[in-house]
Amino acid sequence: MGNIKSYRLSAQLKAELNQNRKSRTPFPAINFSFLQNLNFKKIPFRGIALFMGVFTLIVLSYTGIKSLYEYSLQKNEKLKQAQVQEYQDHLDQIKGEVGKLADSATSYVTLSQKFLKEKDIEKAEAAAKLATEKDPAWRDGFINEGHVMLSANKFEEAKQAFEKALAIDPICGQAHYLLSLTYQELKNNDLAKVEFAKAKQFGFETEIGG
Repeated sequence: MGNIKSYRLSAQLKAELNQNRKSRTPFPAINFSFLQNLNFKKIPFRGIALFMGVFTLIVLSYTGIKSLYEYSLQKNEKLKQAQVQEYQDHLDQIKGEVGKLADSATSYVTLSQKFLKEKDIEKAEAAAKLATEKDPAWRDGFINEGHVMLSANKFEEAKQAFEKALAIDPICGQAHYLLSLTYQELKNNDLAKVEFAKAKQFGFETEIGG
């Protein structure tokens, strides 16, 4: 290991450092004499303490209420999701049961109308959806599905089904007629009139299967 060199300041550098130290401004002293004239008896410590206590209580209460509200929202949302999932599982089960009762689009349509007359809406919906899934190019399958949804007061789903039927056959008077009834339920009288005019132009029947 080599020797450690010793470094010494030159006389000139020492002189400059000493000059800099002398030229520095000393830190001003803080005068605490004002505390001697302060009358601590006149300071409302009790009022201040009371204010701070009330303020702290308000902050804690707000924080607690906010946390409770957020927890309640999360709990309700989870409960809602669980209920939706439970209902969907219920519909899937019904769809599975109905699916075993027929094997073609036309037979599912017949089955859906049978359930509709029996006022078994859930099975009627399942059979109607199975019909359109079996034959997605069949106009009357979507007319039937729309009719079932209209009977179940599911007007948005009914509208979508009739629009699919008209996408396959734009001059189907029956689809225009049932769509006009759907728009009436949706409180859209202008479109209801338009669709009814088209239904009269192309001719329509009020019975499914026409």
